[in-house]
Parts: sequence; structure tokens; C-alpha cells
Amino acid sequence: MNKELIEKYMRIAIEEAMIARKEGENPFGAVLLDSNNNFCCKAHSQSIRLSDPTAHAEVLAIRKYCEERNLVYLKDYTLICSAEPCVMCSGAIHWAKIQNIYYSVPQEKLNEISGGKKKPSCDSLINTGHNKKNIVGDILLEEGLKVFENFEFTSQDERKKEGENHE
Repeated sequence: MNKELIEKYMRIAIEEAMIARKEGENPFGAVLLDSNNNFCCKAHSQSIRLSDPTAHAEVLAIRKYCEERNLVYLKDYTLICSAEPCVMCSGAIHWAKIQNIYYSVPQEKLNEISGGKKKPSCDSLINTGHNKKNIVGDILLEEGLKVFENFEFTSQDERKKEGENHE
């Protein structure tokens, strides 16, 4: 896939992350493309709104598209993520057999921003079988980092309660 196309869809993933942030969610977005690099769907994290700790952008995009198309595997598909997929999302990507993964903000930067502990790379989790996946990070990194400016990683339970108190 050419650089312009990757950047076009990365900007959409970053826009989705901004939507999540505005909705009080953790700011992550994802875009799924088919084997011909055609747009399939986009998603942003909705764990608070859905009361579902697994409702991360990557999982929602995979789940939505697979359910709509009655698919289990997305071999030769591409997932473009506003940040490096977490451990859970990496597992979903691995089991969906997605071939190409592009992300903006790496886990290392997220850990610096959040003060979190070091986590395994998505590459180390996704590429555990015989078929090696194409994983490329730091795409539009400066744009991806803007999503996290002045963002506080607080408990999603606390943010959910705050949202209920404002209604």
C-alpha cells in the first residue's frame, strides 16, 4: 500500500480517536481495509458507553465487519490504528488473521504519557505463528500524539460516574 493511502486512512483513525476523547472514552480509533485496500469500516473506543471493557476501537472494527459479512477471518486485510494495539487487541488481530497493521503512537510513548508499565509490543503478540504479519508504526506520529495532549488516563469507572452525574 502506498504512503499516501496509509496516511489518508491514518488521519481517519486519528479523527476517530478524537471522537472517542470528546465522548469521554480513551482516545483510540481504527480503520479496517479489505484486501484491495477498500474502506470497510471505522471505529473508536466505546468501553464506557457500552459498559464493555473489550470495546476498544480495533476490536469493534473487527467485530462489526465480521458480523456484517458473516466472516471469521480477515486474511489479507489491513488495520490502521491511531496507536499501537494493546495486548487484547493484538490477540484479536492475530486470531482474525489480519495481514497488515499500521499504527501511529507506539506503546512506549503511550506509557510515557500515561505513566503506565511497559507492555509487550503488538509485533511480539501478533507474529507468534508461522505467517508473519506486516506491522509498521510511527505513521504520522506528531498528529497521533496531538490526540493525547492534556489527556488524563483516569479510571474509566470514574469517568463513567462523572458522565452520569452530569446528566
